Amino acid sequence: MGNSQVDKVIHSICQRGCKYVNTVLQESCETQGCQELQKLNRFEQSLVIEELKSVMSVYNQTGSCKI
Repeated sequence: MGNSQVDKVIHSICQRGCKYVNTVLQESCETQGCQELQKLNRFEQSLVIEELKSVMSVYNQTGSCKI
């Protein structure tokens, strides 16, 4: 990605597993969002969300992430 803060947040969220990533994606549409996202500005938050969506689309296509 190129932004070390964004990369760290993505890595932190992904380390917690598929269920947590999906929770973050759901909460990102709500006003409070998740704790990791609150550390970032709106642009960085959108970068994280788009990357998480991309990652999860691969897992959803392969069926390797059971939630």
